[in-house]
Amino acid sequence: MTKLLEAIQRKFEWADVAVIVDNVDDGRWRLLRALPALHYMGVDNFTFPTSWRRLPFGPQFDYLDYQYHVLGGIEVFDEDLCVITNGYYESQTQYSVRQLVRRFTASDGTLIVLTDDMKFTPEGGQRPLYQEHFAERVGTFESIYDAFKEEYQSQNWELPLVDTKNLFLQDNANLYELVEDERVETAEALFDVLVEAPYLPLYRVFEDLFARKDEFGTAPLDSDDDVNELGKWFRRRIEWDRKTANGVARTLNRRVVKDGSTFDPSYATRHPKIREANLEAKNLKENEYSIDSRYYAWLTEVSQ
Repeated sequence: MTKLLEAIQRKFEWADVAVIVDNVDDGRWRLLRALPALHYMGVDNFTFPTSWRRLPFGPQFDYLDYQYHVLGGIEVFDEDLCVITNGYYESQTQYSVRQLVRRFTASDGTLIVLTDDMKFTPEGGQRPLYQEHFAERVGTFESIYDAFKEEYQSQNWELPLVDTKNLFLQDNANLYELVEDERVETAEALFDVLVEAPYLPLYRVFEDLFARKDEFGTAPLDSDDDVNELGKWFRRRIEWDRKTANGVARTLNRRVVKDGSTFDPSYATRHPKIREANLEAKNLKENEYSIDSRYYAWLTEVSQ
């Protein structure tokens, strides 16, 4: 790990409460783009509005193997917890972080608060959270992303997508280039090739979404409203406007309409690209670099 990333991680270890600001234009969208970076830094427990994690017509779904907690049901525990929120949820709903802040100032774990405004103040507070004596101002998500850019370069990888700071999508773009020897440079281009790349961990996210209940195969979303809800799910995680997000959602849904094997897990395991991905995985340094190890695990997961 580079010194810059180590310095940021030490702030998590020292503080009772660590504050990160992601200066997005609208706190309703994009804040979840930071989740992969924090997860890669060792944070396993997250809480954020449940509506950001699920579509109204179906179960919760997401990517990466983190532990999700409903804010109102969190008990005191000694592990680190990241809460992703904004001023609206703090002041206009019942989901204030005030009680969490109090609990973590008396526990061994660190509460990491990622929000969209440096002036974020818990309900009833007299000053912004970062100004409290028990809080550590980590900085912006931009600075964390820049530290990861340096980390990837130190392990001979790049962040090829020019339009997103979501590291999970960057990882998928790297894996696609590794297997196909072809680079994608935008998040939209990554989704254009996704259907033909079942070895990507991003593909498996949509296996969960489009799977038929208690049946084999996949089924498209039922209505335009459902497709638009998927567009909102995208906008929580990717720096897309509504037109782009809804357009990608419609395209994926049409692919499922056209071919019922699209995003079908049983079909994906037999896809010829899986063998190619396994061959490329053998060239990765499984134990030497953390990024290589993650990529190796993803590329070999489907065939296991």
